[in-house]
Amino acid sequence: MKLQIQLSGTFHRLLLSGTNTTPTSLDDLMREVQAVATQNRRRTPQLLRQSFGLDFIPETVLINLCKQVQINVNQSELYQIPALKLLQPIKSQLNHQIANTYDYEFTSREGNLKLTPDDPQIPIFTKNISEESGIYSITIEQPNYPGLDNKFTQKIWKYSKDYWHDLPKVEKIKYVLSSRDINKFCINYQQVKIWISIQELSLDLRTAITFLRLNQESQISSLSTSVRLLVEEYQSKYKYQPINIPDKLQPNAFLNPKNGFLIRSAKNRSIIQKIIKDAQQFLLISSYIIEDEELTELIFEKSSQLPQGVWILTDLRNEILDRIDEQISGNISLPEQYQITDERKKTCLKMLLNANIPIRSGAFHLKTYISEQYAYLGSCNLTRGSLDFNKEAGIIVSNNLLHQPLIDLFHQFWQKRSRYEVIPDHNINGFRWRSLLYSNQEQYAKYPSFLTPSQYQRDLIKNLMVFRGQVKIYSRSFQPSAEIATYLRLLDSNIFIDSRMSVKNQNFNIHRINNLHAKVTILGNQVAYIGGINFNFRDLNFHDLMYKTNDKREISQIISQLPSLHS
Repeated sequence: MKLQIQLSGTFHRLLLSGTNTTPTSLDDLMREVQAVATQNRRRTPQLLRQSFGLDFIPETVLINLCKQVQINVNQSELYQIPALKLLQPIKSQLNHQIANTYDYEFTSREGNLKLTPDDPQIPIFTKNISEESGIYSITIEQPNYPGLDNKFTQKIWKYSKDYWHDLPKVEKIKYVLSSRDINKFCINYQQVKIWISIQELSLDLRTAITFLRLNQESQISSLSTSVRLLVEEYQSKYKYQPINIPDKLQPNAFLNPKNGFLIRSAKNRSIIQKIIKDAQQFLLISSYIIEDEELTELIFEKSSQLPQGVWILTDLRNEILDRIDEQISGNISLPEQYQITDERKKTCLKMLLNANIPIRSGAFHLKTYISEQYAYLGSCNLTRGSLDFNKEAGIIVSNNLLHQPLIDLFHQFWQKRSRYEVIPDHNINGFRWRSLLYSNQEQYAKYPSFLTPSQYQRDLIKNLMVFRGQVKIYSRSFQPSAEIATYLRLLDSNIFIDSRMSVKNQNFNIHRINNLHAKVTILGNQVAYIGGINFNFRDLNFHDLMYKTNDKREISQIISQLPSLHS
């Protein structure tokens, strides 16, 4: 058991003896602000104001201050990319400065804590201010903590332990199944968070939890009496059965079979909107990120009209936001209006939950939008950037040989690759998680035209081994495996990537395209791949698909549309 405790008190900054304050000029201060900002992708004047507490300075004044640091520059020279107002990167001069040296403390009625200077909880002290009220969080694993009163820690430890011990077993099961982490879970008790490891639970509890996660109703008779009673008590109190997609979703058989390719810039909204709006029976939606309020509202409206429902796969794991742009070079940032925001994601999620739309989360990078009328597979997410700004690519089909396999693959993702169900709740977030496990990770049913990341990699290697000719690769990023890189170096390979991405493989013929998000790979007129998988084979754990074709007519159609990615 671990306890996370929040203490109210005062932070103190104490200047150590033998050090003196060093005056800092306005130019020095602005130079450091710009240096830190450009190193951390906060490169527009708007982001500069937001991130450094400079909102009180008018933007025109801030721009003039930035120009003042870089002597004799005009407006256009201030920016590396004037159209996006991205500031020129500049270097820090901190190595020429003498830093003040301080001690830091946090004092409260429960005790006094010595803090290290790099503690992220220490507030930013301005000017000569040396004290500031605030909250400090600690985590204890035993009933004592250096600097705190032992009576306080022993008391809070005992109360928390007693609360956990007295909690009914069925409530403990609920907490476990609502946790996004299958190895531990958290209970809020007064002002304390109690963290419990699954291994701390009794064998009966762990067995019941595993049974409920795997949804093994047919095997309930094999459980011991004590475990079976636990399962039955939980099911009677929290009757929530996993929601499964109807088995017989099919394309509209009265439509003329057809397919086409959509390779375009800033015109994707109308296509996705049409797929959603024209649906009459069902909608299957998978988007890595969902943050476009307009289309989310349309999905909300359609959910009450479709007899076979709306079903959504997405990736709601917190760590995703932290690594979305980990490959972007340190000096580039998207325009502010297209930044991914937690607020938009929360707004859209609550809207979907209010419509009681079934949602599952997992490592889904898949971008597909399917109804009985149409099916789209490609690179376009439900974000403002993808819909209105980026250069995207995909295939759209209607009642042909590809339509039903896409429906079936979505069904497999839902049944076999989801990690959590998102369940509406009356808590502060408006939802809770129910973790999902499967008794075995069954293989995908294979469809030769639709490849998962590992299948795509193997198929590409197989074709590169015997191919002789020109290769064209369009991808947001480019990080081939060592084997693929070896084959590409032997061929006439042209690589097109997003202009914001850094590249480690400098010995390739690499071209940069602004706002490129399309994923297309073409080997002459022999084979083409188009879909949602980046040419990045470091991580094959994401769930995604690429459409593969050897049809020369289709390959010609794809090639004919590629110039739109360069415009």
